[in-house]
Amino acid sequence: MSIEVRNLNKRFGNTVVCDNLNLSLPSGELVALLGPSGSGKTTLLRIIAGLEVPDSGSVHFHGEDATGTDVRERQVGFVFQHYALFGHMSIFENVAFGLRVRPKATRPSEAEIKKRVMELLELVQLDWIADRFPHQLSGGQRQRIALARALAVQPKVLLLDEPFGALDAKVRKELRRWLRRLHDEVHVTSVFVTHDQEEAMEVADRIVVMNHGRIEQDGPPDQVYDHPASPFVLQFLGDVNLFHGRLGHAPGGAAAKGEVSYVRPHELQVLGAAEEGTLPVTLSQTLTVGPQTRLEFKRVDDGSYVDVELPRAEYNALREQLGLQAGSTVYLKPRKLTRFAPGAAEEQNDPAAMI
Repeated sequence: MSIEVRNLNKRFGNTVVCDNLNLSLPSGELVALLGPSGSGKTTLLRIIAGLEVPDSGSVHFHGEDATGTDVRERQVGFVFQHYALFGHMSIFENVAFGLRVRPKATRPSEAEIKKRVMELLELVQLDWIADRFPHQLSGGQRQRIALARALAVQPKVLLLDEPFGALDAKVRKELRRWLRRLHDEVHVTSVFVTHDQEEAMEVADRIVVMNHGRIEQDGPPDQVYDHPASPFVLQFLGDVNLFHGRLGHAPGGAAAKGEVSYVRPHELQVLGAAEEGTLPVTLSQTLTVGPQTRLEFKRVDDGSYVDVELPRAEYNALREQLGLQAGSTVYLKPRKLTRFAPGAAEEQNDPAAMI
């Protein structure tokens, strides 16, 4: 089922959380609403579900206006961050709950309920714990049961609010890959809220980046990452170094007034000799985590810091080639840099990761 949001507005007191939003989501896609806390992503999700009422604007399901439709009639499955399982019910009964509370006229028979529940438990690979209770399960298992319960009523839209936010890093990685595989099997239109950039990039067909109640950019993960529409999108999707009119110019050359260049840490080369467009720096410290090494350099000209990321093997070769150690002077050159129209960057607050 396709979802279309038209001219949607919502505020809580003086705080605008949805600012004239327009969004069209085709049937069968897995879409991530990505943004910092307070960007409006959860409110948008709850309005789509019918759990919040917009101040103005509309929500359409498959071309039909569903804005005034009761949440029970929207055929939406909702998965909460903290599972919201019923502790006094077995896993089987938790999944069966949505089917059992249907009006008598549309309620499946007991045999049909059992068949549907066991099929779903098998789908989420937990059919062997049907008689257990939520407190006997791990966090990852409980989240999979919450997904099975949402799918039991055969929703046309599946909505997930920070579905893996309460889990540790290793389980999060396992479950988001599992969610991607599950979506490819069931093909239900799905929208999930996250503030985790890596999660959105790995799982979603499309990413909708939100900030202060507005949509900054909407597109496939690669497009959003490689061609950010604004400084906010670029900075939110990972670490980035910020240079005011210096990087990319010949040494001693004049910089354009107000020009800002953005370079991601992995887009900087470390050279042993000066070239046109290089920046002299001294090595401050290195940190190796698994296969990646992060180098912190101090700029010779103004004393600010620049981060560089290299594969561990490349760093080891560079260290041997240049005798690289704390205090060594080398030169940085961008493989790629991003610039925006004058004034666009000035409207953004520089995050702590910037120089």
